[in-house]
Amino acid sequence: MSARALRGTSPFVALYRACFLQRRRSVRRRLRLLATHLIGEAQSLQRLQLRYAVLYLGLLLFSAVMGVSGLYLWREAADERDRLATMSREALDMRGSLYRQMKEVFDHAFLGDIGAADEFKSYAQDIDQHFVLVYGQVKRAEELERVDALRAAYDRVRGYGETLLQSTPAMVQAEGASLDLALEQGGFRDFEQELDAFEALLLRDRVRVDRRLSWLQAAVPWLLALPLLLATLIFIVFRRYLRRAVAEPLADIMTATRIISHGRFGHRVPERGAAELVRLSGAINAMAADLAASREALLTAEKQATLSALVPVVAHNIRNPLASIRATAQVIDDDALPDDVREGLEGIIAAADRLDRWTYSLLSYLHPLQPQRVPVTVSTLLDTVSTLAADRIEARGIQLRRVGWEEGGSTELDPQLMEQALLGLLNNAIEASPPGAEIILRHACAGGEVSLSVRDYGSGMSSAPAPRGLKPVATTKLQGSGLGIPFAAKVCEVHGGRLEFIHHDRGIEAVMVLPMKDPHAVERRTA
Repeated sequence: MSARALRGTSPFVALYRACFLQRRRSVRRRLRLLATHLIGEAQSLQRLQLRYAVLYLGLLLFSAVMGVSGLYLWREAADERDRLATMSREALDMRGSLYRQMKEVFDHAFLGDIGAADEFKSYAQDIDQHFVLVYGQVKRAEELERVDALRAAYDRVRGYGETLLQSTPAMVQAEGASLDLALEQGGFRDFEQELDAFEALLLRDRVRVDRRLSWLQAAVPWLLALPLLLATLIFIVFRRYLRRAVAEPLADIMTATRIISHGRFGHRVPERGAAELVRLSGAINAMAADLAASREALLTAEKQATLSALVPVVAHNIRNPLASIRATAQVIDDDALPDDVREGLEGIIAAADRLDRWTYSLLSYLHPLQPQRVPVTVSTLLDTVSTLAADRIEARGIQLRRVGWEEGGSTELDPQLMEQALLGLLNNAIEASPPGAEIILRHACAGGEVSLSVRDYGSGMSSAPAPRGLKPVATTKLQGSGLGIPFAAKVCEVHGGRLEFIHHDRGIEAVMVLPMKDPHAVERRTA
């Protein structure tokens, strides 16, 4: 929150808002870190789909495990509660059967009931069945110890009863007081104590089971809510990542395609998001660059076509009056005329010649070049060019040094076009060199290519021309047309080569790199 927003509020409110915003930023930062750890940066959509499927299956498995675990724990606790209740119920039923069994003993002793012995045995069998059920429910050693003690106490009581049933009623009545005391203070008391101890043990276990059930009852809602919370967290994380890695890059791509479709090929798509979208953005940027280059090439071609159609007409309309002007100036020129008049006439003739050469060079540059390749010895070609420029070289006192001519390499090229291109480069070097300087003509063959270079030691150019897109430029040279370098670049291009420039501490070196064989002829032979 800005200071302006905080201004006008109490210090406590401002502090609370600042802490709240800081905490919200911290939560967002942690979510971003979590998304980075879970998903990663610039992942592919396939990997993202795989990770989402793995997380989804993991969430389902986690939910299943939590549900099964909770159900198992609940079922285990319920079964334990039922087991303890069964044992307690059987123990109480056992006590009731024992008292009814002892009642039959007293009926035999004091009432002379002749069926008491059979009833006694029936109740004994019932008590034995209760003990069988109790023993079947025992799981712990402490429980087994209590049940054994209870069984021993019952066996003593049962022994007293069987003894009384075997005695006559008169004998029982005579010893009644002592028998009552033995039952009350002996067997019955032991049985009640063991039964109370057994009930206390069961009660303690029931309290433990009830406590576990209470804990499960409190934990089950959280166990059920945990998968929902995890699903919500995964949804939030993936939603933020999908917005940053898919939705926003797709919006950038749609915006870029709309802008590029309007002809603004310089616009670039930010290369971000998922790996597929990064590649798509790179492809769109490359397409835009290719479209821009194609448009430039198309504009250049259209301009070239327009110039090609217009220049011959202009050249014809210039050269005819120019020839008349030169002829008139040449006829008027006479030794009898004043020096200043003759100097003016010579300037007119020189300007007419220069303009004629310029129009001729322009026509040669704009005319489509169709090289007629023949095998040519490179040293012979350089000798021819040196001979053509010999007068200018001698007039300026320039030293011409040949390097690599003894190799005597040969290649296939159009000798007329190459002579004109090399002559233009050599004339540029002569114009750029001071009187008495040196010019180096170099020839070399390597890697299936032949290189021809012209190096001067003049002031050089402010910057080396680009290897592509050379076009006519204005020139300040007396004999220059501004078309020497573009024409040489065009000749190299139609021969399948290239024109390069190397800056030196003094001067510049123009290098024509040409293939030693005609690549188009190789393609035709292959076809």
